[in-house]
Amino acid sequence: MALSFVFINCKNKEQTANNKPKEVTKKDTSLKYCVGKGGGFTGAYDEFILYENGNVYKRDFTYNRDVFRKQLTDIERDYFLEKINEMGLEGMDINQPGNMSYYLEIKQGEQSINKIIWGAHSYYPDKKLEAFHKEFFEKLASLE
Repeated sequence: MALSFVFINCKNKEQTANNKPKEVTKKDTSLKYCVGKGGGFTGAYDEFILYENGNVYKRDFTYNRDVFRKQLTDIERDYFLEKINEMGLEGMDINQPGNMSYYLEIKQGEQSINKIIWGAHSYYPDKKLEAFHKEFFEKLASLE
């Protein structure tokens, strides 16, 4: 008798747990602007991400997560977003990876809109693109 009571009690708890409404996780649809570089002997990459709201994250490839670093001012954020639009990065088509590669990627949520990558020894990217990558990477990487 006691054993059947325990079985019924456990079954009721299981049914109650199954009837709970499922949690709805909101999909991230914000635009993200990624800048990275790496490869070589170790194959390691460094990537920093600027969100539309000005938050800056560093990609942790080991645990597949983004770690908050800092918040850009509105002026700094707008400066980089304007440069990205002026250069037409969303529509640019460069796929020339090398041993050491440099890239810029625009994402909406986790979906890549465009990724441009270069580093091949036989490919010479536009000097403005290289200068922008360096400026953007250094700004997002710095902790000031």
